[in-house]
Amino acid sequence: MARTLTLFVLASALIATAWLRLEKHTESIGEVVLLLALALIPTVAVAAGLRARWVALLTAVVTLAAGAEVFSTPLTNARPGGEHDFFGPVLGSFRDGFLNFYDTTLPFQRGDFPLMAGDILLAIFGFSLATGILIAARRPIGAAVALVVGVGWPTTLVPGERPLLVGALAFAGVLAVLFLLRGGSRPARGLAQGIAVAVILVAVAAAASTSDAVAKGAFLSWQRWDPYDQPDDPVNVHYVWNSHYLGIHFPKKKTTVLKIKTEGPKRNLYWRATTLDDYTGSGWQESLDLNTQTRSNTIDADTAALLPPQAQEEANWIKQDVTVEALKDNHLIGSAQPMRWTPPSDSTFQDESGDIVVLTRSLQRDQKYSVWSYAPQPTPKELGRAGTDYPAAIDRYLEVVQTAQVPKFGTPDRDLLMKVFFDARFQDDPLMQANRPLYDVAKQVVGDVASPYAAAAALEAWFRQPSLGGFVYDEQPPVPAPNQPALVQFVTQTKSGYCQHFAGAMALMLRYLGIPARIAAGFTSGSYDADKHEWTVTDHEAHDWVEVYFPGWGWIPFDPTPGRGTLDARYSSTSPEFDGSQFSDVVGPGGRGSATINALRRQERGRPNQELSGIGNGRGGGAVGVVRDKGPSIVFLAILVILAGAGAIVGLKIVRRTIRFAGRDPRVQAGACRRDLMAYLADQGVDIPPSTTLPELGRLVDRYFAVDAGPFVKAATVARFGPPDEAPFALTRARRELRRVRRDLRNRSSVTSRIRGAVSLRSLTV
Repeated sequence: MARTLTLFVLASALIATAWLRLEKHTESIGEVVLLLALALIPTVAVAAGLRARWVALLTAVVTLAAGAEVFSTPLTNARPGGEHDFFGPVLGSFRDGFLNFYDTTLPFQRGDFPLMAGDILLAIFGFSLATGILIAARRPIGAAVALVVGVGWPTTLVPGERPLLVGALAFAGVLAVLFLLRGGSRPARGLAQGIAVAVILVAVAAAASTSDAVAKGAFLSWQRWDPYDQPDDPVNVHYVWNSHYLGIHFPKKKTTVLKIKTEGPKRNLYWRATTLDDYTGSGWQESLDLNTQTRSNTIDADTAALLPPQAQEEANWIKQDVTVEALKDNHLIGSAQPMRWTPPSDSTFQDESGDIVVLTRSLQRDQKYSVWSYAPQPTPKELGRAGTDYPAAIDRYLEVVQTAQVPKFGTPDRDLLMKVFFDARFQDDPLMQANRPLYDVAKQVVGDVASPYAAAAALEAWFRQPSLGGFVYDEQPPVPAPNQPALVQFVTQTKSGYCQHFAGAMALMLRYLGIPARIAAGFTSGSYDADKHEWTVTDHEAHDWVEVYFPGWGWIPFDPTPGRGTLDARYSSTSPEFDGSQFSDVVGPGGRGSATINALRRQERGRPNQELSGIGNGRGGGAVGVVRDKGPSIVFLAILVILAGAGAIVGLKIVRRTIRFAGRDPRVQAGACRRDLMAYLADQGVDIPPSTTLPELGRLVDRYFAVDAGPFVKAATVARFGPPDEAPFALTRARRELRRVRRDLRNRSSVTSRIRGAVSLRSLTV
């Protein structure tokens, strides 16, 4: 029992460490200890010799308890005839958490994807449970495989800073399982040989890891596995850009639509296709003022009135080389704010001041173009000092419906002016009155903050944080009522929607507060290849977000949708670089009565505030709630790991056998023949005492396998103990008879026995 408990603690510690490396700022140690205690119960039951049915019952009970603990679902809901469901919420949460791994980069922030964190806890429980049961049942190979998969799977997802150390620790754990569970009277010798094997393999691994061919992050790039044949058919993502609020369905299969190479260090930029500038009273729409059709090698942005002088300096631009993979659309895609384009060759286009470019025909596969963008990285203090000196061209972005423009933020007596705006000017306008609750809610959320930036940051956090706004991400939300604007119903009643709802509501609420805002439509960053400096963007990254105008900076992105994208922006509360102390300086005394504002003020740089750590939603906050048929399953990964381990073991045994027969002395060679046959029998599960003589070895072969080993025993005995002049000839016969005996033994063994013998480690200790 002591050996079982020791190995369980060792294995579970390795498994937990490997999986917790996928999280940033792990704060679930207490839950991990509880789950490992649950996993230990069946392990102890097996070690104590309980019958299989009782072990199965205990396993089922602790598994239910683990699911209840991880996903906060009362176990009493699982009783028959109960009013509440247990299995549906638990399995649904597990599924959504698994799918979220395809929607983010690793390591992830626990608060952004709480169901991913739940799945990690269940993985720790499950692999520890399986490994513990196999250890207690004295199944060393099975326990080693479970441990390898349990540690190797998360290690392949994100290697972290010391992948070799993790691999070495895992290998040490496997050796401990294999050799401490060995039977026989010489466990110390077995362990010593195991350590020697470990030293050799770790040295080989260290040498290999310095090679450019293998020294790469995330050796198995799981998010890029694609079982589908290429090329993909071009896809249209307009279902995300149309603000109908009736629900969306992402395709089951991901399609790569763009490849974007960038210069310099990695930055999580959003790729904008167009903007939705006008609110009709029921939804947002694209309303571009395009110039005449033209053809040119270069398009320069004409936005000098809206951007600061530093935006005109090419040294501040980020170049993006875009390759079209399979996108069926006529908008050129690039990061905001674009300053220059080199459109696809031989293409005719129209543009709106170089900010939005629309081709006269759809993009084609393998088309290439480049865009240079000005993408500043302001701090909260810098945006807080931006002020409200808006240029005249920004006036249209203060319109809340048709030509109804509200007074800008900070206008004296603005509350009174807004009351007049609703009660006098639009008293008889049912559409305007129907949208009025959005203004009332916006005022309640932001309070009397001192700057437009503080209001924008507060609304972004309020939408993303369930404990503040109570919103959840849902691609099939309730259908809007016919007599109420969809965004009003979303904010005040259902609090359930997707990116169109979140971006549309935030942009409109900002305009009601007198802050210029619009919706940007395009794609989140996608997945990044550090070697190529290239982003891979799929149709599942299609997205809407908000752009807010700040004098001296231009259009700055905010993303209010839970769990969607990662903005590389110090001013955003979703970024680890957000500094609540700087934010506090731009709030002003009037905003400190808001719960959202106070939560932002307490957020520390590099460690998101606990109140903001739940960014996401109860269903996982994932962008796509459909089953992803994407890439091979863990079964495939397990097979790879098992085959690699088996190959390593077979290779070691071949090397060991070659060394054994490397001498020239016939008497030493005869002893090697004896040890070689003993090793073969050990791999087949026959316990051979070290003192076994050649005649005794022959009788064991005949007893267990009905193979005549007499000629081998006779020849090996003469080679070992006979006259020196006869030893060489006897050795030749002994080597020939040994091959015959091994061949007969293989022929009399089942396929399963032969495979088990090939990967057995028992012969390494003979």
